Amino acid sequence: MDPLLKQRLVGTLVLVALGVVFWPLIFVTPQDRDPVVLQPIAGRPVIDQSPIAEPESYQVSVAEALPDAPTASDAAQGDADLGTRTEIDARELRSLPPADAVAAPSSRIAPPSDASLIDEQGVAVFWVLQVATVGSADRATEIVDGLRERGYKAFSKRYVRVDDELFRVQVGPNADRDVLARIKSEVDQALRVDSKILRYVQ
Repeated sequence: MDPLLKQRLVGTLVLVALGVVFWPLIFVTPQDRDPVVLQPIAGRPVIDQSPIAEPESYQVSVAEALPDAPTASDAAQGDADLGTRTEIDARELRSLPPADAVAAPSSRIAPPSDASLIDEQGVAVFWVLQVATVGSADRATEIVDGLRERGYKAFSKRYVRVDDELFRVQVGPNADRDVLARIKSEVDQALRVDSKILRYVQ
């Protein structure tokens, strides 16, 4: 076939195809569509604003089954606070023998029959020796550091009595009360106090 004729035929087919595609877009009037009807906006949903009960925590659910925390009687604690009030300098602790020499482990394997390691609620019984009651956190820290240097497991606890802030210095806790009894005599002599053995209270 003549190339010129072939080109004319291809061009004619392309023009016909374009006419078929664009004729309706240009010359055919679009049909009317159904008008868009806007629906009214729905009313605000009703929200239940009644208060929701606070969920019960695990601690509350088991609180009734837990034993009461051990406490020291007010009389015993007050007696200990009075007997251990001291203004002595922590340097006096240098005369205190090392803990290893005073609280040597006992050769006894079982505790004596009258010393129970568990109270009536099934809570382990531990003891502390209150060795000092001071009115300053710095002095309490000095005494605690001095005791620890000598090998004693000491710590201090802050408490407020009326408007008076005081700090209790204690040694322990220890399940063997006899160990604290041996420490007591040495502490009383070094600090010139009347230290007291009390039930350990966290």
